[in-house]
Amino acid sequence: MRTRVPRTTRTVLALALAVPAFAAGLGATGLAAATPAAALGNGAALTPPMGWNSWNSFGPAINEQEVQQTIDYMSSSGLAAAGYNTVTIDDGWSLLHRSGQTTDIVKDAYGSLQLYDANGNPVSGTDGTGSDPTSGHLIPDPNNFPSQTVNGQTVNGIQYLAWYAHSKGMKFGLYATDTYTTCQGHPGSLGHETTDASDFVSWGVDFVKYDDCPYGPPITGPDGHDYGTQGEGKELTESIYERVQTFQRALDAASAAQGRPKVTLSVSAQPVHTGLPYLQDPNDPARTDPVIVAAGTPQYQAPGYAPTGVWCGQVANLCRIGGDRDSELDGVLYQGQLQTALQYRAGVRPGSWNDMDMMFAGWQDPYGLWGTTDTCPCHKPFTDTESQTEISILSMMAAPLISGADFRTAADSQHSYDGYTWSTGISSSALALYENRDVIAVDQDSLGVPATLVGSPPSSATAPVVLQRQLADGDTAVLLVNQDPDNTQTVSTSLAALGLTGPGYSSKDLWTGATGEFTASGGGVISASVPPHGAVLYRLSPLPTTVPATVVDDGRYHSLGSGTSGLVLEASGTCSAPVTSLADINTWSPTHTSEQWTFTSNPDGTVRISDNCDTSTQVHTVLAAGTGGGDPAYLLNYSAGNAWQEWRVVQNTATGALTIANVATGLALDTAGTGAGSTVVTNAPNPAASGQAWNLVS
Repeated sequence: MRTRVPRTTRTVLALALAVPAFAAGLGATGLAAATPAAALGNGAALTPPMGWNSWNSFGPAINEQEVQQTIDYMSSSGLAAAGYNTVTIDDGWSLLHRSGQTTDIVKDAYGSLQLYDANGNPVSGTDGTGSDPTSGHLIPDPNNFPSQTVNGQTVNGIQYLAWYAHSKGMKFGLYATDTYTTCQGHPGSLGHETTDASDFVSWGVDFVKYDDCPYGPPITGPDGHDYGTQGEGKELTESIYERVQTFQRALDAASAAQGRPKVTLSVSAQPVHTGLPYLQDPNDPARTDPVIVAAGTPQYQAPGYAPTGVWCGQVANLCRIGGDRDSELDGVLYQGQLQTALQYRAGVRPGSWNDMDMMFAGWQDPYGLWGTTDTCPCHKPFTDTESQTEISILSMMAAPLISGADFRTAADSQHSYDGYTWSTGISSSALALYENRDVIAVDQDSLGVPATLVGSPPSSATAPVVLQRQLADGDTAVLLVNQDPDNTQTVSTSLAALGLTGPGYSSKDLWTGATGEFTASGGGVISASVPPHGAVLYRLSPLPTTVPATVVDDGRYHSLGSGTSGLVLEASGTCSAPVTSLADINTWSPTHTSEQWTFTSNPDGTVRISDNCDTSTQVHTVLAAGTGGGDPAYLLNYSAGNAWQEWRVVQNTATGALTIANVATGLALDTAGTGAGSTVVTNAPNPAASGQAWNLVS
């Protein structure tokens, strides 16, 4: 729901709406036996929709030229190709009356549509009665959406923009409501569902944002309870569930009748609305939906209202689960919509998604030059770091990626006020964040299972959060979030905490592209230094199946070839070198004992690696690691329990290659170069580093 604002004002008023507690107990009695609920399953939105909505940058004052500029930019900039393919016009696109009237709709003192009894007398509608006198079709405002000619045919401005989006290979979305009026006071679709659905489909609309705006006087029930503003007439007798279902079925019927694809339906109903149990129709389908019945309806509420996350997937493809957000990151963090998304993740599946509201990533303040003529915190643009965090959280929760940023060129998006000129067009750095294909792949993952919280809920609004998400190919996405706006934090988890029991996982930081490896032998810790309000997103893939190396405790000496060059591991300077000499790689000779190694298990299951030297300077010295990445490995006399002399050795069952990781550091045995005499070192585990794959030469 968007708060009603003047037609000529582009102010976005953010509502901080709390999710009502959801306790057991039905708010109405005498219900019929529950009938089986069926998920919508209309074949639409099998992955979370991606695109753009006009509200955050334009409010109700959007026009045809601005939408066309947005379509052009999204098509040419790569956004559409990346998946952001739907352009949606929000509230304010129609005239204030339908085609059956010559004057604007009549409002009462509360800004709601004036209803009438059968004799034409005005009624308050607060007892659930009253008729809507309007008729006819919604009319695009010709001042903002003038008619155009397409292929010799005159079409209205909305129909033209749908055609224009389609001509660019994109989709088109439009706003409507399940109430008598929209949030901005334009005609709503309640009671006109068949007409509006048929028009939308014939105009080429692919996506409908369906809002809920029940204006009217506060209502005190016969039970003495103050129910607040809940609407009038049928807004009080039919649940949001039923009103949405009626429109969705009308859309499907219109699509079938006109031979067009089914329309994706996105519900923007707000959890603040609770309904009036004593007025709700006893045959309302929400009363018998087993999902709603099982969840329970609190006292003073009615089935089929809050929380929408329980039932959305029964009647729509997307459903808002929280209030309107503004350009403060807190709205999407744990104390905001993330907690709600985690609470109602059970209803998420292909074709049914929890909507965490439009994105502010890359959004620039259209109401003034931020920091100069406008200092409202609710208009402060996200930094790129915060934009990255918002995109990460939504992607982990399988939420729609629908942006409210100004997707136009700098020239098209110029503003002037009080002697200042600025552009709200998205920056190149923010655009790159939107188009990160690795992150998009997490959001669009075909399994459709949203993330879970790792560990306990954060102890404060600034405490870190860790999320994990199972992906269709068996990979795991892990998100480390720093909720502190002022301080860098080290955010950590572990393979054990994630329930990942394999011996090791390759990792990719999806924002930087850096690769690495997390292994059980290396301690399994996943940790990063995360900037204020920042996030680090990893994708973990199981390493090729590994087993304890067969060379351990086989009583033999072996030569180990480096994967980079075919050269073998040796004690540098041969066996005549002193203890503390370095290890290197060199040409293999079957007679060189300095190139022969045996692997012996220690009591704790680790392995010591000893050379075959038996000279006056070296007698079966053992391989030891330095303290940091890139430090050389060297030879020492054996010291029991010395972790720098202990290794974990696993073998790839597919290739036979050994991976050798030091117990003290978790770093993997590697080479500093590929030529003969190159030093052997330890580096961060990296499955792509061929120098970390050691092959048995003998």
